[in-house]
Amino acid sequence: MKQLNFLIISLFLLSSCYKPVYTEYFSHENYTEFTTHEILIEIPADRKIRVFASRRCPGKTICDATDVKILLTLETKFTFLEGKDFSVFLQNEKIDLNHRRYDFSYDPTSKYSDGTSGVALEKWVVWVKIEEFEKITNSDEVSLFIGEYNFPIPTEELEKWKVLITKNLLLENMEEEDKRTYGTYTETPVSETEVREKFERKAFIEAEKLTWMMVKDSENPEDLKYFLEQYPDSPYAAPARLKLQQLERKKK
Repeated sequence: MKQLNFLIISLFLLSSCYKPVYTEYFSHENYTEFTTHEILIEIPADRKIRVFASRRCPGKTICDATDVKILLTLETKFTFLEGKDFSVFLQNEKIDLNHRRYDFSYDPTSKYSDGTSGVALEKWVVWVKIEEFEKITNSDEVSLFIGEYNFPIPTEELEKWKVLITKNLLLENMEEEDKRTYGTYTETPVSETEVREKFERKAFIEAEKLTWMMVKDSENPEDLKYFLEQYPDSPYAAPARLKLQQLERKKK
């Protein structure tokens, strides 16, 4: 049965007019991101939600999957995703995905599909543990529930998600040049969550330093109070408190 499934997936890869998974290497942070081709979901008012799954590995490697990022995007005139429950229904199980992150942006200069100006972009981002993601890819019946709306996902659409987390299929999917690199080297797996936390920590430190550079010469006590509220454990907190005490003594 496993050999038959492997053959079916291999035929699917050969017959597709697009790559089920795209490989992109980011040299600055030294990681590779594997991202599936989109799944399109039609919703009311002739709109389409685009669904992607992706995961990262250190350097140029194919690491073991530990968690997977699912991204939903929607270009719209009116919000649809905001405030709705999000879950996946399998044959005998429901997977709650309400721990997602919601983002909204609006571009008044872009043209919408009806020719009018102004386009809103909604995004949901959710990290799913590999055990739950495998349940989704191995289920015969999969439906996305967004609020009261039910969107069945055809099993053939989920084959690309299987490729994403299966090393030999992922390697087979690559360009010949990439196969030589990614088929040779391996490293200790780094989870999507760990990579994300590293990036968030780096951004926090950069924001902390920039904020301190902006307020350190300020004569307004409120600026220093703001800094201490935002970054109470900062290495700059001691000089900030000292400067604040000096300014408060001057006021007296």
